[in-house]
Amino acid sequence: MFRHATLFLLFFLVAAGLLPGKITGAGLEQRMSLLQKKYQQLHSLEFDFFQTTQNGGRLKHGTGNAVFYRPAAAGTTVTMPAIMRWNYTGPTEQTIINDGASLSIYTPEDKQLLVSPTPDLESDITYAIFTGTKNLLDEFEATAGDPQLLLNAPPPDGEVVQLTPRKPHPQVKQVQIWVTGDHTIRRLLMEDHFGALTELTFSKVRLNTLRPGDPQQIQKLRALDLAPGTEVIRQ
Repeated sequence: MFRHATLFLLFFLVAAGLLPGKITGAGLEQRMSLLQKKYQQLHSLEFDFFQTTQNGGRLKHGTGNAVFYRPAAAGTTVTMPAIMRWNYTGPTEQTIINDGASLSIYTPEDKQLLVSPTPDLESDITYAIFTGTKNLLDEFEATAGDPQLLLNAPPPDGEVVQLTPRKPHPQVKQVQIWVTGDHTIRRLLMEDHFGALTELTFSKVRLNTLRPGDPQQIQKLRALDLAPGTEVIRQ
């Protein structure tokens, strides 16, 4: 599904909530480099989101919250895979966890947990960018965005930047981010190759509020409270 295939792309782009200054063409590459530097220093990111999707003229809405956690503090020699957790709270509850070793998708309504090996992380553009093994401007072309390409009223005072993969991406044609005057990304919109749009508006963004290397935090992010009778499918 488009939701599952692009969640980790979303994590990279949302965490870039530290864009400095007004986004214009002349200094865009420099600003993207500063963005990546700031981004690589994050060890945790939390936010709430409101999601709107448009496919074939139909609109659907969803809500939830998400956490990105890097167990080892940035700049240390310890290497541990990052943990990504998305909690969809409506209209259908669903939890998606990637701990670097496996991808788990739990849907309480269906009493079903899907567990599959995590794909090669080096081939995942966004995971590689977050961990610093790939350069943002090597992977995306950054240009001025289209402020009319949206599904809901734009955030106030938002600048728009378009990110286009330099190499064809199987799910994503282009991405747009809205950056407010306090240098925080408040909205992200993705378009796939069939013209379907997924827009997420972010609130309550918290950076580096979780202590790195906390075993209890790692356990909490990996934990799933499975309902009795839940079917576990390992792929």
